[in-house]
Amino acid sequence: MSTDLTSIKLLEFQQPLRCCNVTAIAYAFSALGHSTTVDDIFYVTRIPLHSVLDDGMTLAETFDTCLKYVEKMGLPISVRIEHCDQPALTLEVFTQEIEQAIADHTDIHILNFNTRIAHKNPNLEGGHFALLADYNSLTQIVTVADTNPKRYTRFWNCAIAQLYQACVDKDPCAERSRGFIALKKLD
Repeated sequence: MSTDLTSIKLLEFQQPLRCCNVTAIAYAFSALGHSTTVDDIFYVTRIPLHSVLDDGMTLAETFDTCLKYVEKMGLPISVRIEHCDQPALTLEVFTQEIEQAIADHTDIHILNFNTRIAHKNPNLEGGHFALLADYNSLTQIVTVADTNPKRYTRFWNCAIAQLYQACVDKDPCAERSRGFIALKKLD
């Protein structure tokens, strides 16, 4: 398990409805050593509250919010987005990305996925944002640190192939697949 993620008190990040995106951003920056709250993200980026709470945000909108926060705060963090509809982003490439992220403690990944697929639960619907916490290459199981621990538990496990399919899922609001945002501390 990433030591950065275990040092965060997840209860301080309990999200309001449809705020998993901004919560994930705050959680990621805090895990990288830049204590950030959900309120900080809203205040600094000036994103309209209704755009987050009414419809939720797409992966690209969440990426733009990350970039805006990094720029306005002058944080030494790079931000990269990957949509899983790119032909080159196969399960094998996705797995390598996850393995590299876990090996590098200066790297945090915000995952965007379909909850129904990730949890194998037909009663769940829609996209969600959470953080990559760990990966066991022997069992091919990913551990996810959730932004909504009251609904999904603090940490939950998923097969890498299942998580990949949940990230490949097309976000109807974006007309693109979901994917991830990689944040990395710069030297």
